[in-house]
Amino acid sequence: MLTFFKGLGVGFLCLLLFVLGVIFNVEFLNKKKDTNSSLNSNRYLSFSRNIEESSKIKPDVFSAHINFWANELLSTKISLTQEEKSQISNTFNQILQRAKQDKFCTGGSYSLEPNFSYKDGVQIPKGQRLNAFLNCNIKPEELNAFNAFINDLNAIVAKSEFISVSMPSLEAKFSDELLKESKEKLYDKLLTKSLEYEKKYSSDLNRTCTLRSLNITQRQYGTTMPRVLNSSAKMDGVELSLPLVTEGNQKLEAIVSYICK
Repeated sequence: MLTFFKGLGVGFLCLLLFVLGVIFNVEFLNKKKDTNSSLNSNRYLSFSRNIEESSKIKPDVFSAHINFWANELLSTKISLTQEEKSQISNTFNQILQRAKQDKFCTGGSYSLEPNFSYKDGVQIPKGQRLNAFLNCNIKPEELNAFNAFINDLNAIVAKSEFISVSMPSLEAKFSDELLKESKEKLYDKLLTKSLEYEKKYSSDLNRTCTLRSLNITQRQYGTTMPRVLNSSAKMDGVELSLPLVTEGNQKLEAIVSYICK
């Protein structure tokens, strides 16, 4: 009988220990696990934001488009002799030779072909059509040389019976070199700003924040057009003035990400 009660007591004690173990595991270990999980989740903080930088840039080159066309005599001349065709060819050879001296311009090839009108479906010759142009780019300090070039072109064309030339206008532009230099400075500004935010977030959050990535998202170049084109006639020819221009705006945007411990 005594043995039975001893066995019953041991069984009850084992059951009690088992129940206490379950309660301990649920109430204590799980809470500790949840606490550790919460601490781990709060140990790192990562986030991203947009930043941007911009700078003012002023056009540093000026472009001009010079057109040549048939004057009234050529545009109404039904046919051309070989001598007249040679005269036109010689004029453009002189224009190209002059253009090569300063290397302001590209182009200069020309086309010369009959021009027709139509009446009742019948093709009627009405003259000649001439097409030619030069595309030119100059720097501000080259304006005087460009004016000399324009006046030389006018002098060459003035000797021709058949060709007229336009008075070019100057349009402000940004050179590739200027845009590249300005863009590099904006890259440096973006990096500097992102590192400044790194310090700011470390102080605000009382953590150690580190810049993790910087990705350029947008490249936008402002354009500047001339407001005014000034030109004046002189006794010895034509003198072009540089247009008045305003500054353009170049902007870079980026997404930066940080991790804070």
